[in-house]
Amino acid sequence: MIQLVRVDGRLIHGMVAVTWCGMYNPQILAVVNDAAANDEFHTMTLKLAKPGTVEKCFVWTKEKAVERINSGKYDKKKMFITVATVEDAYELAKRCPAITSINIGPEVEGGDGRVTQGKQEISEGVWINEAKFQLLKELHEEGKEVFAQITTAMSKVTWEEIAAKFR
Repeated sequence: MIQLVRVDGRLIHGMVAVTWCGMYNPQILAVVNDAAANDEFHTMTLKLAKPGTVEKCFVWTKEKAVERINSGKYDKKKMFITVATVEDAYELAKRCPAITSINIGPEVEGGDGRVTQGKQEISEGVWINEAKFQLLKELHEEGKEVFAQITTAMSKVTWEEIAAKFR
């Protein structure tokens, strides 16, 4: 069972490992990122960040993730997924019916870090542009939960609150 897909440009870091995994208590932590999955060193460092409470950590390409998620192999396991971008979350959610909830956290744009220019802040520290908003809107209209939240201690910013920023 997929508990949540979190957009976070850093993929796995302290907040994901401690706070989010602490809240959801997943058995599997899956990072879906083509660049990381195709880089042995990056894969190794991500797997080293796996919290001790998580049974397995996988680093998959998008194609492999779609195949594994849709195979049913992990249906009885609690799975938490991280992706780097809204576009990655969109593609996974469109191709994997089991994904029902998407949390928008901070994206990172290459060496530029968090870029805010030309974007709207939808939650403290979370910025998206109109194109990303339209992708998320489509997912929301398909019945997927879409919300923004940096940490579990902060309040969820609901879809309605996000949409209000783009009116």
